[in-house]
Amino acid sequence: MAARKKKPLVTPQALKKASKPHGIPGGLQRTPLHAFDKAGNQDMYEIEDGFGAESDTWEPIEHLAGAEEYVARFREERESSQARAEAETAEKRARKRAEAQKQHEQSSESDASVAVPIQPAGTIVDKHKKSWVWKCFEHVEDPAEKKPQYKCLLMLDNGSKCDAQLTWCGGTTNMANHLRSKHAKYVVEQEMKRQSKTLQIDGVKNTLVMDVLPKFTTERRHVICRKIAYWLVRRNRPLTMVERDSELREVFLEISSGRFNGCSHHEIQKHILQMVAVATENLKHRIAEVIGEGLHPALAADLWSQGTDCALLGVYLYWIDKDFVLQEVLAGAVPFNNARHTAENIRAEAQKLLHSLNVSLDDVFARVCDRGSNMKKALSSLEGLFCSAHTLERSVLKFTDAPGVKETIAKTKGITRFFHHSPLAMSEMLKIQGTNNPGKEAQKPPSTGNATRWHFTHDATDWYRQHQQTIQMFDITQWGGEGYREYKLDYSDWQTIHQAVAVLDPSAKMTNMTEGTTYPTLPLVLPMITRGIQHAEKPTLNKPWDKMSSFGVLTQHIQVARRGFIEDLRSRWIDNLPCEVRSLLITSTFLDPRFKSFEFPWHGGRTAGLRVLREKWCAWKGTEGGNSTSVVQKTAEAKNYDCLSAFFDESIDDEDNAIVEATLNDTDGDHGRSQIQDELEMYLLTKDAPKQTEILGWWKEKTMWPKLQLMARQYLAVPATSAGVERLFSKATLVYDDLAQAMKEETLGYALFASYNYSPALYEGFVE
Repeated sequence: MAARKKKPLVTPQALKKASKPHGIPGGLQRTPLHAFDKAGNQDMYEIEDGFGAESDTWEPIEHLAGAEEYVARFREERESSQARAEAETAEKRARKRAEAQKQHEQSSESDASVAVPIQPAGTIVDKHKKSWVWKCFEHVEDPAEKKPQYKCLLMLDNGSKCDAQLTWCGGTTNMANHLRSKHAKYVVEQEMKRQSKTLQIDGVKNTLVMDVLPKFTTERRHVICRKIAYWLVRRNRPLTMVERDSELREVFLEISSGRFNGCSHHEIQKHILQMVAVATENLKHRIAEVIGEGLHPALAADLWSQGTDCALLGVYLYWIDKDFVLQEVLAGAVPFNNARHTAENIRAEAQKLLHSLNVSLDDVFARVCDRGSNMKKALSSLEGLFCSAHTLERSVLKFTDAPGVKETIAKTKGITRFFHHSPLAMSEMLKIQGTNNPGKEAQKPPSTGNATRWHFTHDATDWYRQHQQTIQMFDITQWGGEGYREYKLDYSDWQTIHQAVAVLDPSAKMTNMTEGTTYPTLPLVLPMITRGIQHAEKPTLNKPWDKMSSFGVLTQHIQVARRGFIEDLRSRWIDNLPCEVRSLLITSTFLDPRFKSFEFPWHGGRTAGLRVLREKWCAWKGTEGGNSTSVVQKTAEAKNYDCLSAFFDESIDDEDNAIVEATLNDTDGDHGRSQIQDELEMYLLTKDAPKQTEILGWWKEKTMWPKLQLMARQYLAVPATSAGVERLFSKATLVYDDLAQAMKEETLGYALFASYNYSPALYEGFVE
C-alpha cells in the first residue's frame, strides 16, 4: 500500500535532503514522520494500515519515492564492504596463527620441556578461555568424572611428560598453581616474555623504549620538581644544580624515556616559595595553639655574615607541646646585608618577622642571644640570659691565654698545620699510630676550626694527650725538618697538655650538654657551673681518662691559669649575675625533678631559692597570696625584701630555715597549709628523681598538678644556648659556597626556612 497524504508531502528542505542517496553523509535515512518529530510543527507522513508489520517509526527503504537507483547502489556497496571485512579478518587470523606457530617453534628450540600444541586452522576455540594457562592443557574425556578434566602438556625437568590431570572448577587457579609448583622455569619465561612487550631495549640506539608508561601530566611534573627542590634544600645543594649538571639531566631523560630532562632554577625557586608558604601556614597554626594554652615561646637570635656579600638574621622559637616534646623551629632567616647591624634595625626586623607569624615580641617569654652589644640592646625589653656557651667560653679563654698554657697550645696548632699541609708526613704519622694502636682506626689531628669556639682547642689538645707516644716516635724519625722542629714539644709541654685537658674537661662536657635542642638545657646550667667551680678549686686534679689517679703536683703556670679561670667563672655566674637571670635559672632548676635539693651557690642556698620559686609560682597562678601564701613568703615580707638581690646577698638566720622546713613538712601549727594542699608544695615534698630520668617524660605523667605542669612546660622550654642558630649558620655556610655565590639573600633565607620547617606531609591538601 501507499501512504496517503493529509498534508504537504515534505518541506523543500526535506526534498533537497532526499535527493542524496541513503548511506552517503547527509542522505535521507528516516521517513519524514520520524525525521521531523524533533523539528517541531513540520509536515509529516502518515502510515497506512497495511504497514502494521513494520516499526511504527521506521519504513522500509524501498518505500522512499524516487530512491530506487540509490537503494541498489547502497546494497552493492554494502555487500562489497562486507566482503572486504571478511577478507581482512581471515588475513588477521592467518597472521596470528603464523606468529603463534613461530613462537611455538622458538620456544620448543629453547626449552624442550615445553610441548604446547598449536590449534590448526579452522579449529573452534572457546572464546572464554583467555588465560595464558590454557595453552598448557588439553581437554580429556573421563566418564568417571562429572566435571571437565584437563591434562598438562608440559615436560618435567627430568625429560618425562607431566600428564597431570586437573579438574576444571570454573576457574584456572588450580592450573596456575600447578604450573608454578611443577613448571616454575616455564612460568618465569612466560612472565619475561610478557614484560618484554612493555619494556624493550633498542640495541641500535641503546635507549630504553617503553610501550606502556604512565601519562606525564603537568601535575606529575610539578610533583617531581617539588621533590627535587626539597632534596636540594635538604642536602645543601646549589639551586642551579639541575640546570648545570648535564649527567643529572641525562638520568632524568633515561628514567622518563625522554619526557623529562629536569627543571630550571626558576621552577625550583617557585616550588621553594610554595614550600615556604605551606610551612609558614603550618607554623602559624602551631604557634597559635601554644599561645592558646597560655604559654609563650622562647626566642634565640643571632646575626651571621659571609664576607661583604651576604648577611642573615636568624630567629628560632622554642616551646614544649602537649605531648611534652621540645619543639625547635626556625622562625626565619632575614636578609640583613643592606642594613646596618644596629640594635634598632635588628629589633625592627625581628618584629617584622614575628608579625608575619602572627606573633609579637610581647608574646615571647624569654630570649637567648650572644653578648654582642647590638643584640643585647635590640632584645633588652625581653627577660632572659646570654648564651651560656659564649659566657663560659670567655672564662675558658682566661685559662688558655694564660702564660705557659698559651705557648704550648700554639705549638700543638703549629704541628697540626704541618701535618695537614704535608701529605707524606701525615701518612708517616698515621703509620706510626697504627703500629702503636693495632686494631684501631688511625685518627688525624683535628683542625682547630673557629678560633672563637674554645672547645675546638680542647678537642685538639686532647688528641695530643691521647697520641703522645705517636708524636714522640715521629720526632725520632726526623721527618719534620726545620718547619717541624720549631713546634717540637718537650717534657714541660706534655705536662701542660695533660693538666690543661684535665682542667677544661668539665667545661667541655657542660658545653656539649647545654647545646642540645631535644631536651631541656636551662636546668643544667647552675648545677654544672657549680660542679665546675668545685672541681677547679680542689687542691689536686683528677685525670678524667683515669678516675683512679690524679696529678701529684701541678705546674706553676697551670696553678696561676686555673686560679684566673675560677675567679672569672665566679664573677660571671655568681657575684655579678643579674637578678632576672638568677630568678630564671633558679626557677628552671627547681622545676627539674632531679635538682629539687640542689644547694645554690649564693648566700642562703636552697632556702633563698625557695623564696624565688614561691614568688614565681604565685605570679604564675595569678594570685596575690591569700590563703595559699606559704610561710616562706610571709617571712620574706616581714623582713621587707625590696629586691630579688636581697634574697642572695643577705644572710638568712636559722630561724628562717626552721620556718621554711615547717612550711614544707608540717601540716599543723599557726602557719599551716591551706585546706587544699598547694601543687608546688606537693611537688617539693616528693623525692628527687634519679639523675638518668628523662624529665619531659616525668612531667608528662604528673597530671595531678595541672598548673605546675604547665609552668614546667614554660620554663623548661627556654634554651641555655643559641646553638640552634649557630647550626643554622653552619648550614648557611655550606649552602652559600663557591658554587652558589650568585644566590640572593632572600633565596638563601627561603631555602633555609624550607629545609628546617617543610616536610612532604604538609603539602597534602594544599592548593597551588
